[in-house]
Amino acid sequence: MGHDVAGMSARVRWLLIAGCLIALAMVPARASAVGLQSIGPSFDQPVFATSPPGDPRLFVVERPGYIQVLHDGTVSQFLDIHTRTTIDGERGLLSMAFDPNYASNGLFYVFYTGDGPNSGGATGSIHIDQFHVGANPNVADSASRRTVWSFNHSASNHNGGQLQFGPDGFLYITVGDNANSANAQTAGAPYGKVFRIDPHGAGEGGHGIPPTNPFAGVPGAVQETWALGLRNPFRFSFDHLTGDLLIGDVGEVSHEEIDFSPASAGGGRGANYGWPCREGFSSGPGGCGGSFVNPVFDYPHDGSGGTVAHGCAIIGGYVYRGSQAPEIAGRYLYSDLCTAQLRSVQLGLPFASGDRAESAVDALGGARSFGEDSACNVYVMNTSSVFRIVGSASSAGPACQTAPPKKCNCPKKGKKAKKCKKRKKKKRAAESKKKHKHKKCKKKKKGKKKRRG
Repeated sequence: MGHDVAGMSARVRWLLIAGCLIALAMVPARASAVGLQSIGPSFDQPVFATSPPGDPRLFVVERPGYIQVLHDGTVSQFLDIHTRTTIDGERGLLSMAFDPNYASNGLFYVFYTGDGPNSGGATGSIHIDQFHVGANPNVADSASRRTVWSFNHSASNHNGGQLQFGPDGFLYITVGDNANSANAQTAGAPYGKVFRIDPHGAGEGGHGIPPTNPFAGVPGAVQETWALGLRNPFRFSFDHLTGDLLIGDVGEVSHEEIDFSPASAGGGRGANYGWPCREGFSSGPGGCGGSFVNPVFDYPHDGSGGTVAHGCAIIGGYVYRGSQAPEIAGRYLYSDLCTAQLRSVQLGLPFASGDRAESAVDALGGARSFGEDSACNVYVMNTSSVFRIVGSASSAGPACQTAPPKKCNCPKKGKKAKKCKKRKKKKRAAESKKKHKHKKCKKKKKGKKKRRG
């Protein structure tokens, strides 16, 4: 009896140890702690940071209506539109985006809420304006302003406010639901959505509607719409390597969510993310039914203690593709207005995994936004500072890798299939001819060398 009890006790101890080891194995491996390196002076409510393609400078957007540029170790004012903006509630100058061909055309775009008298339209209207850089590359030409798109927005919150050029070269814009949840599911309302436009145009309000937009040509719909069903997508981004669309959508009642739409599956084209029918993985206050794209991650407003994510308003970030912090390569960075903690998660379908803290709670003071420069270094902003995210060592590998070119797969049937196959055949023939010519040339050169010998 005593021997059996001892044996059983040993087995129980072994099972407990094995259980602990399995549990530890299931916990995501903790990376070396990343650091927050302050750059520049104190800023006036910084809400975004970005760079033109291939440009080493960093441009910082300040909510009251200014853009500062960090260049050659100094900071100077790039643009001042403070008389055109209003900053009551969550309004203000909220984002900017440089044209993919900025080096040659000097164009950039800004997203701001108008003051009314100076900007035109009602107070709080959404404005997407185009500007041109001036003769001095560190100063914009304020007289070059052209309205790309403008529409009313009566609420002082739920503005959204992000501009970003996608991998396809079109300008993507996020706008909140104007504090009316029904707008997010209404095709004819320009609220609670992701928009996609060609911002180039002539005259006030001039912009193009890409024919591949899901609502292009649909009567009564806002044809700029790319995706819908969002509450307040304050910040979104594209994964620089894969082109995937990533959205941090601010919740209302109980949960914050991260939406992930892979480029390989359309990059969110026509996606309905569910608000107000859904909030995170739960039913939303709208109480409606339908087919929706689920988030890949959500977290509650009520904290359960420990290291579990919680908060009140998500601030979406970027998948890290820089070289300053290799410990977090490929992980999506985000924060929350209330906890001001830097966190990261590994995105995937159907669910993200390995959510973890990358800093202590309140390490960011008052977290406000993220930004990314031309080398894919990621920045995070609080009430007055801009921090570069750095790791224990820089990567020796190249930063800011881009997605490989897509292969053209022809449709199986129809006129388009015939045309596509004809093009591919022509291309192959041209390549074969070129290859043959190259071989012939090499053979000729080889013959000449022999004769000389």
